[in-house]
This record gives sequence, structure tokens and C-alpha cells, in this order.
Amino acid sequence: MAYGSEGRGNGYDWDAGMSNNALDAYDRGIKPLSKITAEDLKAAGWEKTKTFAIFLAKQHFWISSEWHHSGGEWFNAVNFYSPVLLADKWYALAPDKQADWVARFENERKATKPTGKRVEGYFTIWGGSRRRPRRIGDQPFVGTLSGDWIHLDGGGRKKAASRHIFYKESR
Repeated sequence: MAYGSEGRGNGYDWDAGMSNNALDAYDRGIKPLSKITAEDLKAAGWEKTKTFAIFLAKQHFWISSEWHHSGGEWFNAVNFYSPVLLADKWYALAPDKQADWVARFENERKATKPTGKRVEGYFTIWGGSRRRPRRIGDQPFVGTLSGDWIHLDGGGRKKAASRHIFYKESR
């Protein structure tokens, strides 16, 4: 049975919140960028990272292969991307052209890296339920304090003014 096939009618699946053609695209492995996973890319033969693939899409190297309606009553147009087309186009490039794209990616990553003070500390990890939260422990981190945000070296960011984060400047 196809994804969300029970609520289909008149070209639109109200249960899934997207058109029938969009559901068919999902079945073929073609998805919006936000829904494509590293596993989808790997299955298509992509050997680079998902971050690099998204960079290539934003630079219009990897263009959307189709678009579909989504969003309930608003019928938004959403671009869908094929991981197979990305892998095919990338591996058809000459090695020097691939190296140029990788260099552009690295330069952009360096340019967008936050500048600020280096900090280290820990933040509280919570479990339980919303009604009865329970403190599980503390997660140590190292990162860069930029404005009121701490950009973690392992990825992500935390609000520096949060009640359950403790940090100090690194030496």
C-alpha cells in the first residue's frame, strides 16, 4: 500500500496533506530537501555528506526534478529533489570540477563559522514527561559564544542565557 493511500480523492490526499502525485514521488524516492536523509543519498550512490548535497542544491547545481502541491488548504508549491539525479550529475563531472565545488563549499563553511569567545561547560539533559520532567544528567560541551548563542563544536546551538546551561571561557 502506498504512503497515505487511504485518504486519496480528487488528486489530493487530505490525510497526508499533499497531492497524490507528491505521494507517488515519495514512493519513487523523490522528496523535498527537508525530508531527504543521509540514507536516501547513500542508497542513490552519493558518497559525500548531506550538508554538501544541500549546499549543491542551494547553489543550483542540484536542481529540483519536479514540484508538487502540499500544505492542506493553501496548496503550496514544494520543490522535490531526486538523490539519484544528484549522484549521476556529480559523478559525471570531471575531477577538477568536483574539486572546485568542494573548495567553494569549504570556503563558505569557513566564512559562516561563528566568531566569538571559546567557551566550555555543560547543560542539563531532561527526561520524563512534560508534566513531570526529570533531570537525567549533564552534557559537557565546547563551543563558541557569539552574541547570546553558544554554537557547539559537535553541531547545534544553545541559548547562553538559558537557566540550565553553565559555561566559562576556555583557555
